[in-house]
Amino acid sequence: MGIEANTTTYNEFIQALGGSLDKIVELTRDSEHSLDISELSTEELQNALRDAIEDVGQEVLVAWPADHAAARTTYRDALERVDDLWYPSMDDLVILDNREEARHIIILDHEERLFSATHTT
Repeated sequence: MGIEANTTTYNEFIQALGGSLDKIVELTRDSEHSLDISELSTEELQNALRDAIEDVGQEVLVAWPADHAAARTTYRDALERVDDLWYPSMDDLVILDNREEARHIIILDHEERLFSATHTT
C-alpha cells in the first residue's frame, strides 16, 4: 500500500480515541451500525464499508490494536486493500477518520463483525 505502520501514528490513534483502547469496547457495545460480515465476499465487504463512509477521500488512521500499530491512509485506499489490511477471524482493524469535531470510527473485529459509529473525544 505504500504506508508504514509505526508507533508514533499508533500513539496518535490512541490520543484520538481519548487516550485509551477502552473506547473501542464502548463503541462496539453502543454502535450505531453493526453487521455480521462473516459470509461476505471482498466486494460485498467493500460495499458495506463504503455505506459507512461519508467521503472516500478522507484521510484516516488504520490501526491494529493487538499489534500496537497504526498507519495513515485514505478511506479509498483502505477500501481497495481491505483484504490486505484485515484477516477475518484473526485481526481487529480500526479505521478512524481525522476530523477534529466528530471522528467516524469503523471496526472490523476478529469475530467478523463490522461496527460503525461517530466518536467525540
